[in-house]
Amino acid sequence: MAWSPDLEVLVLATGDETLIMMTREFDPITEVSQHPQDTGEAALVDVGWGKKETQFHGSEGKAAAQEKAKAYSSATSWDDRRPRISWRGDGQFFVVSSISPHTGGRQLHVWTRDCSHHSSSEPVDGLEQTLAWRPSGSLVACSHMRPNKHDVVFFEKNGLRHGEFTLPFPVNKVKVREVLWNMESTVLAVWCEEMCPDRLNQHPEHLPVSYVQLWTVNNYHWYLKQSLQFPAAQRVLDVQWDPEHGYRMHIVCSGAQYLQYTWSWVTCHSFGKSADDLATVTAIDGHKVLVTPMRQMVVPPPLSAFQLELPAPGSQVTFGPTGLSNDIAVMLSDERLAVYHLQEEAKDASDASVKVGAAGGTGFSVQCRRHSLQGVYSFDYASEIVTFPLHMHHLTWISPDCFLFCGLDTGNTHSVLYRAQLATDKLTVRSSLHVENLVHRYSCQYGDSVVAVQLCDGTVLRYLTDDDSLLPWNMESGQDLQLSHACNQMSVCLIGGEEVVLGLTDRYRFYVNDKEIASNCTSFAVHDEFLLLTTLSHTCRCISRHTRVRDLPSLSDGKAHPFDESVRRVERGSRIVTVVPEDTKLVLQMPRGNLEVIHPRALVLSAVRKYLDRQQYKDAFLAMRKHRINMNLMYDHDPQMFCDHIQLFVSQVEAVNHLNLFLTDLQEEDVTITMYTAAYNRHSQPDSQVTSKVDRVCDCVREALTHMDRDKRDLMKEDDPDAITLPRHRPDCETRKEGVTVTAEETLKYLLFLVDVNELYDVALGSYDFDLVLMVAEKSQKDPKEYIPFLNKLRRMEDNYRRFAIDQHLRRFRKALQHIAGCGDDKFQECLTFVEEHKLYGDALKLFAPGTSQFKQLATLYGNYLCEKNRSDEAGVMYIKAEEWELALEAFTACNNWRQMFCLTVKLGYSSEKEAEIARQCARQLQSMKNFNDAAVVFERYAEDVEEAIVCLIEGALWEEALRMMHQHRRTDFIETNLKTALLECHEQHLETLEEYRDNFEKHKKRLSVVREQREKQKLEILDGDVPCNNMDSDLFSDTSSATGASLQSSHYSYNSQRSTVISRRTGVNIEMPSDTVDVTISVSARRPTGQSLREETHGTVSERRPTGQSLRGDPRDSLCSTYEPIPLFKTLLQEQEEGDKLRWSLKEGSQYEDCALIDALAKIITAVDSLKEEVNSLMRALVQFHYDALALSLHQQLDSFLTLIDKSIPCIWLEESLQDAHPILGPNMTSNAIAQAMQQNSSSNTREQKDPVLMAPPKRRKDVRWRLHMVHTGGDH
Repeated sequence: MAWSPDLEVLVLATGDETLIMMTREFDPITEVSQHPQDTGEAALVDVGWGKKETQFHGSEGKAAAQEKAKAYSSATSWDDRRPRISWRGDGQFFVVSSISPHTGGRQLHVWTRDCSHHSSSEPVDGLEQTLAWRPSGSLVACSHMRPNKHDVVFFEKNGLRHGEFTLPFPVNKVKVREVLWNMESTVLAVWCEEMCPDRLNQHPEHLPVSYVQLWTVNNYHWYLKQSLQFPAAQRVLDVQWDPEHGYRMHIVCSGAQYLQYTWSWVTCHSFGKSADDLATVTAIDGHKVLVTPMRQMVVPPPLSAFQLELPAPGSQVTFGPTGLSNDIAVMLSDERLAVYHLQEEAKDASDASVKVGAAGGTGFSVQCRRHSLQGVYSFDYASEIVTFPLHMHHLTWISPDCFLFCGLDTGNTHSVLYRAQLATDKLTVRSSLHVENLVHRYSCQYGDSVVAVQLCDGTVLRYLTDDDSLLPWNMESGQDLQLSHACNQMSVCLIGGEEVVLGLTDRYRFYVNDKEIASNCTSFAVHDEFLLLTTLSHTCRCISRHTRVRDLPSLSDGKAHPFDESVRRVERGSRIVTVVPEDTKLVLQMPRGNLEVIHPRALVLSAVRKYLDRQQYKDAFLAMRKHRINMNLMYDHDPQMFCDHIQLFVSQVEAVNHLNLFLTDLQEEDVTITMYTAAYNRHSQPDSQVTSKVDRVCDCVREALTHMDRDKRDLMKEDDPDAITLPRHRPDCETRKEGVTVTAEETLKYLLFLVDVNELYDVALGSYDFDLVLMVAEKSQKDPKEYIPFLNKLRRMEDNYRRFAIDQHLRRFRKALQHIAGCGDDKFQECLTFVEEHKLYGDALKLFAPGTSQFKQLATLYGNYLCEKNRSDEAGVMYIKAEEWELALEAFTACNNWRQMFCLTVKLGYSSEKEAEIARQCARQLQSMKNFNDAAVVFERYAEDVEEAIVCLIEGALWEEALRMMHQHRRTDFIETNLKTALLECHEQHLETLEEYRDNFEKHKKRLSVVREQREKQKLEILDGDVPCNNMDSDLFSDTSSATGASLQSSHYSYNSQRSTVISRRTGVNIEMPSDTVDVTISVSARRPTGQSLREETHGTVSERRPTGQSLRGDPRDSLCSTYEPIPLFKTLLQEQEEGDKLRWSLKEGSQYEDCALIDALAKIITAVDSLKEEVNSLMRALVQFHYDALALSLHQQLDSFLTLIDKSIPCIWLEESLQDAHPILGPNMTSNAIAQAMQQNSSSNTREQKDPVLMAPPKRRKDVRWRLHMVHTGGDH
C-alpha cells in the first residue's frame, strides 16, 4: 500500500491483483485491476501511415520486417513478485510495478489520482521490483538487470524509457533492494546487497554485504558521489530519506544500530593565494576524480582535463597547504588515503592511474601539468575508535606531512579531532582532541597554522596546529564568535585588516563573523582583494577586502553607485566554482551544469592597477585592450609616475598600432573621477597643469620617441590643429631604416583609420591651409560641388576676414573674434553684432585699449546686457568704464548701491536739494528691503532727516544704535514717544512667537510618537499576515513579489555538482561530499532671515502676517504696520526640483511620509528658536535698561524653558534605529502574502527619505551664543 503525499488517498494492492483506492477515513473510492486491458489515456495514436512491413528498416534490411516479436523472460529469481506503488510528489499520479500475466516480467502502469489508467510502460526484459517516482514528477526510477551489466533505468510518465546509468558492480554480484529519491529530487540513493553465490539455493546463514550509493545528475551525466559499504556484521535493514530535510538520510543496521547522514553541496577546489596555484577543481565520480586546472583551461562537465583512477570509490577530496596547494589527497571508501603530487612539467609522463581527457592525449600534446600517484596510505590508530562507513570525515591537509580529520567518541555524542602524520606507507594518528559538541565544519584557508572549527550549535573555535589546542574564536570586540545559524560553507580570511570567519547557510544567509551581510547569497569566493558573492537576484557582487567590517552591510545591498563596477548581472542560478588567484578569471556554473568564465570589472581594474604600480605597461595595455578599459587610465592612474617612466612605456608598448591606439583614445577628462570613480574613490581637484593632458602626454611620447626611434614620430594627437601638418611639411617620400618608403598620401590614409574624416577635414580647415584641406577632402565622401565653391569664396577674402569666416564656420568664436577685431574700423559694426550675438563681451574688451571709442562702445553694450540679466551692480561698473555717468547712476539706483550712487551725484555735480531727494527715495527703498541700518545712514547723512533715521532704527530693532543717534542729536524725546512703545510691542510678539512655537513643537512631538507606534504595530500585523495589502503600489509590488518568489524557487533547486558535504552520525556528524507626489502643507514655518516673515498654512498659498512692530515669528525688525500679502509656497521651479523628495512629505494625518514631515517641522522649529537668541539678548538688555526687569525675566524664562525642552526631546525625536535601513523580516513561517506586504511596507520608507540629513540627525544648535543675562537670570553664571 502507499499513501498519497498529502495523506488524503490510500492505494492498496490486493492478492487478487486489484487496486483499491480509499480515503483517509478508509472509505473505499474505487477498485480496479492491476493489469488494465486498455492502453491508457497517454497511448500513442496510430494514424495509419503504413504497416511495419512497408517501412524502411535501415541497415537491418527487409528481414527486420518479418522479425517475430521478442519473447520476454519472467522476473528474476530474487524478485519477491509483489506489486510496488510509488506516488508522484504532487499526488496527481501514482505508478504500480507488478508482474505481467502475459510475459511473467514486471511492467509499470501509471494511474491518475481518480484511479483511471493513464499509460503503461513498454515491456523491458529484466526489470526488477525497485520503484521510485521522482518528487519533481519527471522520471520514474527502476533497476534493470541485463546480461552484461546492471542498470538503473528511468521511465517517463507516458511509459517510455528516458535514460539510464550503470552500477559499478560485476554482473550478478549484487541485487538492488531499493532506489530512493530525496525530497528535492537531486539525489538518488541506491541500496544494494551482495547476492549469495548460490542464487537458486539461498542459505539463511548467508550475511550479505550492503551498499548505499548516492547518485546525482549534471549535464546529463550521472555521478556516483558517495559509496557507503557496510560489512556483513552491519547489514543494512532499512534506508529512508528525511521527509523534511532534503539531504538527510536515516539508515538502520543490524544489531539495532542507527546512523544518520546529512549532506550539503560544497565545491572542492585548491586554496592557493599565489600565481603558482592552478585553481584546480575536482569532482568525485565513483572510482574516478575528475580534475581540471581552471587557470589553464575551463572544461565543462562531465568532461575534465584528466582523471585520477582510484583503487576504491572516493569519498572526500582535500588540497595541499601553502606551497603544495596543487597536490591532491583523496579519502577512499575503504578508509585509505591516496595522495597525488603535481608534476613539474606538462610533458612529464604520469603513471597509469592518471588518464588524460580534454587536456590532450591520443596523439595530441598534453596542455597542462598532471598529477602522479605518490602513494596509498592506510591509517594506524593508537587506540580503538568508533568505526562505521565514513566515520572519518572533514579531512584537511594542514601541513606537508600532517592531516586533520574528525570522528566520534565512544559515546557517539561528541566529536574528536585526530591529527595524523604521514609516514612511509601509513598515516599514524599522533594526537586526538575531544570537542564539547559535534563538529559541523572547519576551514583553514587563511593561514595553515590556524583552523576555524564550527560546531553544530554555531559556536566557532580556533584550533592551533602548533600546540594541538582548541580555544574560543575571539573577535576584535573581545566577544566569542557564535553564529546564529549553522553554515554549510565556511572560510577564513582578512577583511579590513581583521581576521574574520565567513559562513553561508543553506537558506542563503551570508555571515561575516556574527553579522549577517546578505540574506540572498547563493555562493561566495575569496579573491586576493575582493570578496565575491552571487545572489538570488542574479548578480555577482565584488566587495573590497580593504573595507571595514562594520561597513559591509551597506556595500552588499546591491544599491550601487551609477559608476560602480562591483556589481554585474549573471545568468539565473549561477554559482561560483572558483576564482583564479592573481588573475581576473571567475568561473561560474549554470544550473544545467555547464561552465561560464567572466572577468568582473572590479577584478580587471584591480589587476590593471597592480600592473601600473609595477610599471608593467605592456601587461596593463593588453589587459585594458582585451577588456575594453579606457586607455586614459594608463595616465590618470598616476600622472607623475607615467611621465617619469615614459621611455619604459614606449619600449614595452613598442608596436606602432598600440601607441596610436593609446594616443587616439586620449581625452581631457580624468577617468579615475568620472568613469572609474568607484574603483579609485577620488574627488575632483583643480588641475594645476597649465597645458592640457593630451598635449602633455603627446609631448612626453614625442620626446621619448626622439631618443629611441625617430621614425615613430609620425602620428601625434594634440589639441592644437597645427599638429596635423605631416602631409603639408613632408609631401615627398620618407625613407625608413629598413628602406621602406612611405608617402604623405599613405600617411594620411593611415591617419584616416584612426580619426573621423569629417573631424580631420575641420581640423585641416582650421589650419587655414587650403592645400591640406583639398588633400583631406579628396579622401572623404564630400561633394566637390559643395566644398570647392566654399573654398574659392574664402580665397577671395582678406586674410584676417578669411580666418574670421573659417573660425566662425568651425564655431571657434573666440578665435574668430580675434581676427574680426584686426580687420579695422570698416568691420567694427559687424564685430559689435558678432560680440552681441555670441555674448563675448569680456573677450572683446581685452582686444581694445581702454579709453578708445571702440572700448567705450563695447563697455556700454556690456552694461546694457548686464542690466537685462538683472546684474545692475556690475552694469554700473561697466557704465563707469564707458564714462556713461547717468546710466551708471541709474544702474546703481536699481540695485540700491547707495555708496556708488552718492559718488556719482558728486561726479555729476547735483545740487544738495536734488541729492537729498535721491537720498530719501533710496532710504525708503532700503527701509522696504528691511535694510534699516543703511537706510538710517542715508537719512542722517544725505537727506539730513534725523527723525526718520531714528524711527528707521527703532523699526529695525536696532535699539543701541537708535539710542546713540538720539543722544548725539539731542532727541531723547523719542525714548518716551517711540522707543519704549516699540520695546513693549516687541516683547509681546516674542512671547507670542515662542508660545506658538512651543505649542506646535509639543503637538508634533506627540503626533510623531503616535505615528511610530502605529508603524510598529502595523509591521507586527504584517508579519502575522493579518493586514490586507492596500498600498498605492500594490499591483507593482505584487508583480515584483511573484517574480522574486519564482526566482527563489528556481534557484532553490540549483546546486553545484562539484562537491557536497555530508553529516554522518549515530547522533549527527558532518562529512564533506565533493561534488506622487502629494500636496505639501506646512503648519510650522522655519525661521527666515532678517526682514522676512513667517509662512502660515493657507489654501494653495502661504500668507505672511506682520502685526504692529513684529512679525508672527517674532522678528522685531519687521514693519510696524499690519499687512497681509500672499506669497507663493515655492518661488521657482528649480527650487521645487531641489526640494526633491521633501515635496512628498505631508503633515496630513495618515499620509505615507507623515513621520518625515513631522521630523522636518520639528527641525525647523528648533532652528527658528535657536536663531532668536541674539534678538532676545538685545531686547532683554534694552528692557532692563528702561526698568522693565520683569518683562525681561519673563522672556528669559520662556526661551530658557523652551530650549531645555528641546534638549530633552531630541533623543526621542532622532532615534538611533532610525539611522538603520529597514529590511523586511523573512523566515520559514512567513506566507507569500505576508512577504509581499512586508516588502510594500518597507518600500514606504524610501531609502532616500531615510538618508535625508534632516532625518538622520538633529539640526546644529549654537551652544557658543551667550544670550542669557546675568542681571536677569537668577540661577547663577552661564
